[in-house]
Amino acid sequence: MRSGCLSLVVRVAVVSMAAVLAASSIALLLSFAVSALGQPEGAEKIFRVLVACAAGFAFFLVGRGIWQDLRRRRQPAESEGTEQGSTEDGRG
Repeated sequence: MRSGCLSLVVRVAVVSMAAVLAASSIALLLSFAVSALGQPEGAEKIFRVLVACAAGFAFFLVGRGIWQDLRRRRQPAESEGTEQGSTEDGRG
């Protein structure tokens, strides 16, 4: 397979797995919510779970943004380093 095709296949597989994981998580969250509503503190527990999910999602987004920023900063430095290395080899 070509590298572009392999990348597409991997991307489709990852997105499909993420969709299945999201659907099962929502089903689990809803079943937890239905069972918790019968208890006196059920609404509070549901609220806490929703806040924890939102906080986890926010941490994920921030972490991904930092990771992408670090990758962008590192790539030009690596390309400059290879160019400088080739000019030094040509001189010596």
